[in-house]
Amino acid sequence: MNSSKPFNFKQFTIYDDLSTMKVNTDGVLLGALVPVDNYRNILEIGCGAGYISIMLAQKNLNAQITAIDIDKNSIAQANYNFRNCKWANRLSAYNISLEDFAKSSFNVFDLIISNPPFYLENYRSIKSQNLIAKHSTVLDFSNFLSLSSKLMNDNSKLCIILSAKSCNTIISIARDYCLFTAKQINIIPRENKKISRVVLFLEKHLAYPIEVSNLIIRNEDLSYTNDFLELTKDYLLL
Repeated sequence: MNSSKPFNFKQFTIYDDLSTMKVNTDGVLLGALVPVDNYRNILEIGCGAGYISIMLAQKNLNAQITAIDIDKNSIAQANYNFRNCKWANRLSAYNISLEDFAKSSFNVFDLIISNPPFYLENYRSIKSQNLIAKHSTVLDFSNFLSLSSKLMNDNSKLCIILSAKSCNTIISIARDYCLFTAKQINIIPRENKKISRVVLFLEKHLAYPIEVSNLIIRNEDLSYTNDFLELTKDYLLL
C-alpha cells in the first residue's frame, strides 16, 4: 500500500503518498496549537492522511477521535497510519462527506478541528485530484460552518486554520451560524513578514475580549524561532 518515504514524527510515522492532503506546516501548526486537555469527543473534518488526529491523540490520552474525508484513498491511508500508531484504539476514520456525516451522526463533539480542504480566494481551473479536494466548489465555507454548528453543543469549539486573506470573511460568515471568535492566532512565516495564516477558535457564545496572539515560525536568518520549537517539540524532529 505504501511505497513512498514516510514522514517521521517523534512518536509516530505518517504515510501520505496516496492522500490528497499531505503532511504540511498548516496541519502541524493546527495540531500543535489546539489545547485538547478537557475534550473527550473530537472530530476532524477533511483528515487526509490522519496526522492531525494522531497529534491530538498523543496530546490527550482520554479523547476518542473521529476523522472523516471524502477521498477514499486518504481514508485508507489514514486508517493505515492509525493502526500503526500507539493510540490506535481511540482513532477511527470514515470515507464520508460532512453532509452525510451530519445527517447520520447521533453524536455532538466537544471539539471539531479542520485544515479546511477548500479555498475562498484564488479560484482556478481544477486540473488535479488535489485541487479538487481543496477547491471551494466541493464544500464551501458556509456549508461547512452550518454543518459543523449542528455537530456542536453549547460548550463546543470549532478550530480551523485558514489564509489571512480569508479571515475576516470567515468570521463574518460564522456569525450567521451563531459561531463567534473566541481566540485568534496569527501565523507569521518569518520575522518582519506579513501574517500568512490564521488559526481561529470559534464557539457558540460571544467572547470578550477576543484573545489575539502572534506566532512567528522563522527568524530573519531562517532558523526556527524559540516559540515554534517549543510548540512543536513533542512532535517534530528538528
